[in-house]
Amino acid sequence: MQISPLEAQRVARILVKLGTYSLETVPAPFTAPAAEDERLARELARELVNSPDVRAERVEEVRKTYTANSAKVPARTIAEAIVRRALADGLKP
Repeated sequence: MQISPLEAQRVARILVKLGTYSLETVPAPFTAPAAEDERLARELARELVNSPDVRAERVEEVRKTYTANSAKVPARTIAEAIVRRALADGLKP
């Protein structure tokens, strides 16, 4: 069973009115000091420079598979997969 966001909002409003649920306050956004931002940017740049570039091999592999496959994959599907992968890789520790 799935609950839509609208249904969840309705339930939350009812619970707040009944006094059985209170809404949490949203904390103020955290702003890192400029020195910390610079340190992180330099660390990221070092990681990018030192990481091996294996994309060319992967791109060639995908290109061969794609051109050999008679059932074409829509470009949008490929783009969405690339974005999902990039986001997932960005979340890894």
